[in-house]
Amino acid sequence: MQRSLELLDKPAAAPPPIWRRLFHMGACSTIPLMGIFLDDVIMVVLLAVLSGLALLVETVRLRTPGLNRVLVRYLRPLLKESEDRRITGATYIAISALAVFLIFDKPIAITALFFLALGDPAAALLGSRMRGPRVMGKSPWGTLAFVVVAVAVAGVLSAAGVVSFHWGLAAGAAIAALVELAPLNRIPALDDNVTIPLISAAAMTLIGI
Repeated sequence: MQRSLELLDKPAAAPPPIWRRLFHMGACSTIPLMGIFLDDVIMVVLLAVLSGLALLVETVRLRTPGLNRVLVRYLRPLLKESEDRRITGATYIAISALAVFLIFDKPIAITALFFLALGDPAAALLGSRMRGPRVMGKSPWGTLAFVVVAVAVAGVLSAAGVVSFHWGLAAGAAIAALVELAPLNRIPALDDNVTIPLISAAAMTLIGI
């Protein structure tokens, strides 16, 4: 019994490097920031080109072991351990950004992508460092951090006039956090970088923002 309680009081895995999460925040935030200032059509074209190039690079490197080893060696600080043999998170981000800008209204797309860019790293940084019980392998503190950051982001975007103030923004933030908590990323095609923006954007659209 005591052994079980000790296990519950320990982080589930080694905390992710802070600099990697900060890079995720900065790089991923670039897309919705561009979306605020650029025309919808221009954004879609840019993201389509970016997604196409990313998929081309992924295809070539995964089919060319020598090239893959070289790229992984130089990009290792920015990659997860499993990304040496599968599509990287950066490519998933480009594809999901293209999808949300194609499917949803621009303010919704921008908000959902900021949820991913800032809420997801916040959950990982805090949750992996907090002791206590886990829900589906993740800390509830990480989920709470996601919600707080995402709600704050929605508030800033609303104050700046990027998206209209609506209670559904808080609901979208909570849904994005729950998607991050759910073990959907065990299925390769359901990477967090895809599910978080798509599902939260769909929820906010259905709510009527």
